[in-house]
Formats: sequence, C-alpha cells, structure tokens
Amino acid sequence: MKNDNVMLLDCTLRDGGYITKWNFGRQVIKNIAKNMVDANLDFVEVGYLNNKPYEEGSAQFQSIRQIADFIPKDRKKSIILAMADVTQFRKEDLTSYDGTSIDGIRVVFYKHQIEEALEFSREVKKMGYKLFVQPMVTIDYTIQEYTALAERIHDIAPYAVSIVDSFGYMNKEDFRRYFTILDCVLEKETVIGFHSHNNMQLAFVTAQDIMDYKTSRQLMIDASLYGMGRAAGNLNTELIANYFNISYEEKYDIKLILRTISKYIMPIHKNHVWGYSPYLFLTGLYHCHPNFAMYLLEEKEITVEDFEKYLLLIPDHMRTRCRKPYVLELYEQFISRKK
Repeated sequence: MKNDNVMLLDCTLRDGGYITKWNFGRQVIKNIAKNMVDANLDFVEVGYLNNKPYEEGSAQFQSIRQIADFIPKDRKKSIILAMADVTQFRKEDLTSYDGTSIDGIRVVFYKHQIEEALEFSREVKKMGYKLFVQPMVTIDYTIQEYTALAERIHDIAPYAVSIVDSFGYMNKEDFRRYFTILDCVLEKETVIGFHSHNNMQLAFVTAQDIMDYKTSRQLMIDASLYGMGRAAGNLNTELIANYFNISYEEKYDIKLILRTISKYIMPIHKNHVWGYSPYLFLTGLYHCHPNFAMYLLEEKEITVEDFEKYLLLIPDHMRTRCRKPYVLELYEQFISRKK
C-alpha cells in the first residue's frame, strides 16, 4: 500500500550537532549526507548556517557556498536543506539559489522573534530557495496566537511549516490541534511537518499517528540517526523509516541506515550521552526547558525526587527560558529551603 503523503527528513548533521558541537569531520559529513540520500530520505538537513568563522570539519557553515562541497553529486530525489537561526545568520549573507548547494532553508525562531523571522523568510524566498518555516516551542502559542502566526506565514507561501515539540512533551492530540489550524489556513500545497524530542518517549508514538493520519496534505516527519540530538534526543530515523516500510511500502534502505549508524554514530555515543532519562522526563512533565536538567547535572548531584521539587520552584514565565546562571541560582534557593 503506497503512502505518498508522508515524507521523512533526517536532521542528524544539524540536531545531532549539539552533541559534537557540529564537529563531525569533513568526510563524515559527506558520507552521512550521501548515505541518507542513497537510503532515499526525502529531505536531508546537512547542518546550520552560522555567521561564526568556519572551522574545518564542522557542520556549521558560514556561507551557503561552503555547503556545496558536502552534497553528493547525485541527489537522486532528496531535497538538501540547512537551518538558519534568525539570531545567528544575517539575511544579508544569503546568496541566490543556483542549484550547486542547498535546495532549501529552514528558518527557526522563538515566539518573540516573529518579526525578524518573517523578514528573513521573505528574503529566503526572494533568493530562490524552498522556504521551511519552523516556529520553535509550538505549544507556547495559544490557539489564537498560532492562528494569527499561520495567517502571516500563509502570505509568504512557504514550501513547508513545521509543528515543533522543542521540549518533548507534545502528544498526538496536541499535534492534531495545531495541525488543524495550519491545515485550515495554509495553501493545500504547503507541507506540514513535525519535529519532536524524546523527553517522554512520545516521539515514535506521535510520529506513527501522524503517518497514519487521514489527510490529503503532504506531511513531513523529522528524525535523526540513533535519535542523536540534544538532551533526550529525537525520533530515530531507523525506527520511523522501518515503520513506514512495514506499514506501506519498501521505500527506505534500512540496512544502509543501520550501517551508517554503526560506522559513524555509535562511536560518538560511546563518549557523548543523549537519550531518555528520568530527569528529562520530568522537564517534559512540567513543561520546562531540558537545559534545566542538563545544566544542573553538569555541576551538581541531585536525586530524581529532589529534582522534581526543584522544578516546582520555577515560575511559569521562566519554564521555557533557561540560562545556566539562573539554573544554578535557583538550585541555591532550593538548597536553602531544604535546610
């Protein structure tokens, strides 16, 4: 049974970069990108655009032209992407699409950056790239706010818009709520995507539901090899690709995906930790930024029981904002109250 509605995006070289500080090595980046193309992934995200000086072997690129050397000569049917954060890459540094580098740009932004993001997005379109709009922490938006944002995005006519579970606690009902808004507002040709994190082990369950969702609209699901990504990590490419193959048709080369994991990702996992933990489950449960766990555990030892009590001290307006000094200051408050 064919399913032409669902497409998969591998974001290992971008989201997985949080683990390696984007230092994969030049040949590794090229090999992973080629293998994902050869495995028939519909979209392959090869890294970040960033205005910092380029470092050899990094998947953070200072210019669009730099990326061309990392893209396989034969892209087959894959669309090659890079992500641009509106605070980390200047729109003035965008160069016109010429077919030699990336095909599209994913514009990522927080709620307070909407104006800059829309301006940046217009420039991406003007330069001839496929525009992917990625408002982070989707669940931070009220229904009214998200509807208003969707209407403004509609006017730019993007290739795709993603629902983003930045902190790993959205379930299938949450997805459907925001999907319904986008489905009503956006042009029917616009792809709707989902980017998830795995704090509460919901990524695979929700992705399966999305894949089986009855809609005429094209859908795009993000995943990474071995779930590689910051904190709890992401949906696993190998799992969702295999689910697609079993449920619909043999489209994705699972053996090649697994060989890529074995050769390039598992050696990284030996020295760098990502994936589910009870601490990250709690940040999801209390709708907090996962860095409350990551920053605190870097500096302090705290039991899971005490960490839950610590999270209860965070004011609502600070739960999605996280800076290390604040995390440690709050911990001192927690210790003082405990005495």
